[in-house]
Amino acid sequence: MSIPATGWKNKAGTADRGCKCGTWKDHWIKFAKKSWPATCSVQNCSSAPTLGAHVINSAVTGERIVPMCDSCNKLSGTFTLKGSITVPSANKSETCEKA
Repeated sequence: MSIPATGWKNKAGTADRGCKCGTWKDHWIKFAKKSWPATCSVQNCSSAPTLGAHVINSAVTGERIVPMCDSCNKLSGTFTLKGSITVPSANKSETCEKA
């Protein structure tokens, strides 16, 4: 499945969610199988990512996790992700809590 770069939005109300990985940053590192990037996943942002953010896209099934800075995590509209970013699922039953 091809993941679009455009049309992403922050998923509200996820601040209190947790997973077996410890943090959503750790979840992204484990399931993206990559090192934590030096810059935020949002196109044209050069800030350091501080958290694993829950994002959604109408063309993609389910919530996804991306490295994001605090400022971009507060965006209320749609945004574009950098083309190289990996967007693993936030669905714990498909990832860290899979039986």
